[in-house]
Amino acid sequence: MLIFPRSQLQFCLVLLSFLLLLATGCDRSEKQTLPEKKGQLLIVTSIHPISMITREIAGSDSEIMQIVGSGDPHHYAPKVTDRAAIERAQLVVWMGPAMEAVLARQMAQVPANQQLELLSAGGYEYEGADSNDPHLWLRPRNAAVMAAHIATRLAELDPDKADGYRQRARDFSRAMANLQKVQDRALWAYRDVPIITTHQAYGHFFGPAGVVVESLGTSASHQHGARTMLEKGAATNAAGGVGGCLFGEVPANDRDRQTAEHLGLDYQPLDPLGTELPPESGYQQLMEKLLADARLCLSRVPDGSGKSAD
Repeated sequence: MLIFPRSQLQFCLVLLSFLLLLATGCDRSEKQTLPEKKGQLLIVTSIHPISMITREIAGSDSEIMQIVGSGDPHHYAPKVTDRAAIERAQLVVWMGPAMEAVLARQMAQVPANQQLELLSAGGYEYEGADSNDPHLWLRPRNAAVMAAHIATRLAELDPDKADGYRQRARDFSRAMANLQKVQDRALWAYRDVPIITTHQAYGHFFGPAGVVVESLGTSASHQHGARTMLEKGAATNAAGGVGGCLFGEVPANDRDRQTAEHLGLDYQPLDPLGTELPPESGYQQLMEKLLADARLCLSRVPDGSGKSAD
């Protein structure tokens, strides 16, 4: 049996107490990094527009974690922390494999009752857009349909707050009906302006207003339509009439700018994912910014009298 002098024994006891206190403090600090309110739902969302719509419906009592930041959602692969959040979440809201192709591999392991794949939920409008294009949130009426799907699932997960979810979805739907009218009325004035895009997604934005959009970056038929529209616009422009706009995606880049210059078009990048908006921005702010940016270009296009179209 070892016998320590009193001084050494006291030192060991003090050291042991310090180590226990340090360990307790570290454990408390680690737990503080993962706050969870009792009864609070954890909802994981993929892209910013879905986060915006989900936040409108879920209200302040739910924790919403968005996993796809500024990267391309088509090629986004979840990090370790993202996978942990997906496993921990009561609900994961995403568009579907047509939008988040790589994320789909992770979502295949998530039970059906813990995820909401919006594309397959159905009920959307496609007039003026490609029915295979997944960027449905660019049409406010489609955003209202998404909100209804989200409210239904949240009501199933949290029956005590079901009335609140459904009421917020109804309020959102009314607001989207008004927003769609404002957007369509503003864009209708440019229905005769040649509009070319680098992505067919913008058909969801311009289509409801009866504005024809052709894409340079999709199928051969789209590219043929774009060339035909450009030829008509060039012929009219030579006589002093309309020109046109090329819409790309943020950030602005020299390739799109040079393409627009080569085709004799004005150029404006748009931000369909809201990557340049503050994280807490609402869906209506996203659509208002898209409309304002689109009109920056459209209003510069001269009409037949040489005046701007706006």
